[in-house]
Amino acid sequence: MKSYQRILLVALALLLAGAGTGLVLTSDWGHRQVSSTKRAPDRQPSPVDMQQMQTAMALAPFAATQEEQDRARDALRAADHEVDFEFASALFQAASQPVPSTPEIRVILERISKAEKDVAEIDSDIARLTKLLAAANENQKQDLAQQLELAKARVELNEDELADADGDLERAGGDPHSRIQRMVDEHAAAAQDHNGELDLSAVGKQAGATQPTSSSFLQRARASYALHAFVRQLAQAQQEAAAKAAAFSSRHDAIEQQLEKGQAEQRNNLAASGHAPKDNATPAARNTASQTGAAISSYRSLTAMQKRMSELDTRIRNQQDLGAAYEQWEVLAASRERNLLHSFFISLAAILLIALVVLITDQYLVDLFNRLEPDRKNLLTLRAVAHIVSRAIGAILILLVIFGPPGQMATILALGGAGLTIALKDFIVGFFGWFVLMGKNGIRHGDWVEINGVSGEVVEIGLFHTVLLETGSGNDSGHPTGRRVTFVNSYAIEGHYFNFSTSGQWLWDELDIMLPANQDPYPISEEIQKIVARETESNTRLAEQEWERLGSSRGVRPFSAGPAVSVRPANLSFEILVRYVTRANERQQQRSKLYFDIVELLRKQNIAPPEPPPAPEAKSPAAA
Repeated sequence: MKSYQRILLVALALLLAGAGTGLVLTSDWGHRQVSSTKRAPDRQPSPVDMQQMQTAMALAPFAATQEEQDRARDALRAADHEVDFEFASALFQAASQPVPSTPEIRVILERISKAEKDVAEIDSDIARLTKLLAAANENQKQDLAQQLELAKARVELNEDELADADGDLERAGGDPHSRIQRMVDEHAAAAQDHNGELDLSAVGKQAGATQPTSSSFLQRARASYALHAFVRQLAQAQQEAAAKAAAFSSRHDAIEQQLEKGQAEQRNNLAASGHAPKDNATPAARNTASQTGAAISSYRSLTAMQKRMSELDTRIRNQQDLGAAYEQWEVLAASRERNLLHSFFISLAAILLIALVVLITDQYLVDLFNRLEPDRKNLLTLRAVAHIVSRAIGAILILLVIFGPPGQMATILALGGAGLTIALKDFIVGFFGWFVLMGKNGIRHGDWVEINGVSGEVVEIGLFHTVLLETGSGNDSGHPTGRRVTFVNSYAIEGHYFNFSTSGQWLWDELDIMLPANQDPYPISEEIQKIVARETESNTRLAEQEWERLGSSRGVRPFSAGPAVSVRPANLSFEILVRYVTRANERQQQRSKLYFDIVELLRKQNIAPPEPPPAPEAKSPAAA
């Protein structure tokens, strides 16, 4: 390898490695890997757990059937109720917990206090200026109006500053109540429709992702995979709801134990105190009053615990309803997955069955053609066609099962057929020409035929070509030339051919006999006619019978097959022309036999051959 080739190879390898790295980094897996190495920015955790609502909203669009969509709506409603409970609990905790005291929050609170104080002072100035403006004369109104506008501008600026300080306080964690209330408003705006109710329009929007769009094998496999993942998500959502219900039950039981313990303590304290203190009570009485205040505070705490238990009871029931909705939804989706897998295996079985039928058909065709008789071996060419057709049909059926029937099937078939017809015109015509040749009026192996002026014996008939062993033409007809001539089978449709081995096996042959001018040609011609009639009698009779049968069946007058002899002058001699009927494949033998008999006749008559005509005299230049 040359140096520049090594450099090019290394450069290509480096570029390929860089492209592979880019593909990994831009893929979902690479993005997760890179993102996990980055430090997440500092942010406050959300006080409200909205995971169940997000899960329900993510699963609802994939509900396919009407029953699944009903379960999806139930899950959305239950998840929305759970979010409302989460918001209420977060608001209660935000109101009951003290505001954290940090240097940043203290500075913001001072800003808020100063801004509120300034706003109050300016509001009082505005009220004062408004009264003065109402009671002032015309000379003072302009000045008071300007002061009033200035006060309004100052209060607007202070209100903006107060709003900014409130935002800073919320971001610093000093106003959790406002933050939660903003989340409540955002959730209500996102989850409600135009009528103020829970928006359920997304249910079933992407149902096609978990069910096949056609009956193809690939579509069923893809939908089965997606539906299997969807069923797993439903199971996880159901397990999450069950886990939350169990967690709420544990908290409920713990609060219930605390409540029972607190109630027992209150009963003991009431039994020990006996009565309430009076106004002129002694120190002991005042001690009793203090105990009573503590008891009141304890009762309020117990009341809050009781309300908390009632809230947990409601949330437990809601989680149970949510889990039941997911469980029923999972059962429906699993049933759909099972039906889809069933149809998937039906398609797989259909593919295997088609392949098996094609194999059995091929073997059956092999056995069928092997049992053909020797004189019917010319039909073995049909075996190739049968194999091609059976395999092509099997391949087409398997492709239809795998990919499904294409859309606009009629248009596709019409355009495809037109294109193939134009591109494969000669191929198609030659292929159908083979069927014509295999028909009743076709040709067989060993026939003597004439195609496009070429005569010969048929040695091969293929799907697209016919091969002849040429036997010459004209007077040399019947003598093999040793050449193989191949024709495309389209001649059977576009042209014409002669088959001399069928009922059209008869042909007229001619003999030319020359007599000298000093001989009487008529007795010789009569003898020759007798010889030809005797030798061709059987062929003449058979030819006339066949021609008569063909003529009577088609309304054509019968033909005469008898020999004909004519005499005509030819230079310094007489020419006897003999015409007779013979079989095409017996032409040479028949001609040889007739020549032999006629020569014997002439030899017995002592007839000398005619003298050749004198050569023309050459003219001298002088004579010219």
